[in-house]
Parts: sequence; C-alpha cells; structure tokens
Amino acid sequence: MISACPTPTSPTSTRGDTRSAVGAPRRRLGLLAAAAVLAAPLTAFVAPAAADPVPGGPWNCGEAVPLSGLLSHEELQQRLTSLAERRDALDLDVVGESLDGRPLYSAVVGDGPRTLAILTQQHGDEPMGTEAAVAFLREISADTPQAAALREAVTVVVVPRINPDGFERYTDEDFRDGIDPRRNSADLDLNRLWGPDADPDPATAPEVAAVEAVLAEHQPDLVVDYHHQVTYRTDEGDMATMSVLWSTHPDVDPAVAADGRRAAAVVGAALERDGHATVTRYPESDTSTTARNGLGLDGYPALLIEQRGQQEAGQKNRGALVREALTSMQGITEALADGSFDATDPAAADALPARGERVDGCE
Repeated sequence: MISACPTPTSPTSTRGDTRSAVGAPRRRLGLLAAAAVLAAPLTAFVAPAAADPVPGGPWNCGEAVPLSGLLSHEELQQRLTSLAERRDALDLDVVGESLDGRPLYSAVVGDGPRTLAILTQQHGDEPMGTEAAVAFLREISADTPQAAALREAVTVVVVPRINPDGFERYTDEDFRDGIDPRRNSADLDLNRLWGPDADPDPATAPEVAAVEAVLAEHQPDLVVDYHHQVTYRTDEGDMATMSVLWSTHPDVDPAVAADGRRAAAVVGAALERDGHATVTRYPESDTSTTARNGLGLDGYPALLIEQRGQQEAGQKNRGALVREALTSMQGITEALADGSFDATDPAAADALPARGERVDGCE
C-alpha cells in the first residue's frame, strides 16, 4: 500500500501522554502459536555468508566502495514502491521532503504490539544502513511463515535515507566544492538536532521534523540509528567492524537507557553468533542533542550503530557491511518477537569491548 502524507512540522512531544509510564508492563503478545515458527531456523531470512569473514578478511584501507553500486534516491524510491505494490504486508508513506524537495519515506511492516523504528543515513555519506534496510524490508514483508510470525509480534517502522540531499552531494563528483555531504542543504548536522534541547526549525531541518512526526505516530519501543565511523581496532588487535552505544545522558530515565543497553547486548550476541563481525562500545558523550541522547530524553529507548566506514572498506567488504547491518536488524526484531529482549540483562552490554585506537593508514 502506498500513500502520501503532507510535509510535517516539528511536533510537540506527546510521548508522555500516549505511552504508558517508562518501566511499566508493556503490551504482551501470546506467542504460543507462533513459538515453533519463531524458533525454527531462519534460513530463508538470513543473508548468505560473506566470502571472507570480517575481521578475518582483508584490512582494506584507503579503498572506497564504488559509489555507482549504491542505490540512488530514485532507485530507492523504485525499490520501496515496487515492494509496496507487491507485498500487502508493507505500507509505504511519503512523510515529508528534504530541504531540496526530495521525498522522505516511512515503510511500515507488521502490526505486532512491540514497535521497532530503524533510521538510516542522517549523514549523506553513510549509506550502508540504507542498503541493509531495503534488504530487511524485503525479507520481513515476504510471504513466509517466519516473516509472518515476526510481523504478528513486531511492527517495524523504517525511515531510510533521512538526508537524501547530502547523499546526492556525496555521489556527485564535485561534492567537495559544496556543503559537506554529512550535512543537509542548510549546512546543518541532522544528528545534532534531537530531543528537548534542540527544537529544530522545520524550515531548515524538515528531515528531522518528518522523522519526529513518524516517531510520535508509532511510539516505538526502540529506535536504532545507523551510521558509519572510520576503522578502529579493539585493544586485542581485532578490527572493530561495529561500535554501538545507548543513551548515556544523565537525565535519561534509567529504564529507557536500560532498553538501549539491552539492544546493544542483543546486537553483540547476534553478530557473535554470525561470526563475521566484532562489536565494540562507542565512546560515551553527554551531548543532549545527538540522536541517541535526544531520543532518550524524549522517552524513546535508542541505540546508535556505527559501522566501519565504507569510505575505506573497499569493494570486497561492501557485502560484509550490508550483511552486518542486516544481521543486527534481524537479531533485534527476533529478540523483541520471542521475548528474549526483555529477558536480556542490560549489564551484558558492558561486556562488549571498548573501541580501541584508529587503524593507521585508514583515512
């Protein structure tokens, strides 16, 4: 199903009025009938293994993934529209426009009582989360028993490529002569415009206003925000392929932060089982307007995911980056569906290794 919504204005947060108090029992789904399906191997749901495991694969530095292999914004629109036309389980809305007039989308799959929101590409030059999100939408909207069981348990809301204008500059050969592609066309860092301390102006940051409206509508139990960092190693010398962090601002409700920590632990466990990634803890900061902290201050449990930068990963590792992000999306959704998310000890996130030093030679 495809529909269009008017461009939203920055909403006043009504989260405290529309959602039960933080820490109160959430809606529960009787999963007895679906348990056998959810417990079955998701061979049709999991992406094929990469040819070379990471970090066991090559440490490519200074070799960018060819930008021609990434979905243009027109191709993203075509993929999402095609999925919505072919899959009854997927609802696609145009929820606003970027500053330069490019459409912003929200794709919703499922009607379960737990809601997961996935955000990608606030920074225009960080595209692999978007590539993975499209693959995830294709899988979870499929006509399979595994996907159907997940949809009964979890509502997935995906807002892909929040900064399409920055991405267009990034894929333009002359982008360095203009505004940094990380930023929107008003030269603003969208990842610094969240929460009660930010109050972004819809006239200069319509992208954030659009996402805020989506979140206010769906009231997610968890928001996962996908980014890229440069290449780091762990203290043990392994490549850190992903770093994660929850809301760490001291004013975030501890129960909200605890769900973000649970999400970090779930991602770490999912990728450890997968065997193709090393997940570390991203360095903490208390900046109130970054997405993970601003969302937490608004009452949304949030998790920042920073993957190794595609700008230096090389074509051989492109598939590994997409697979890694996809596995994290699958792992969180499955944990929300089968109840293991709530049973996860938040302290398990503290066992993730700290991110170490930057790898020399990677620019």
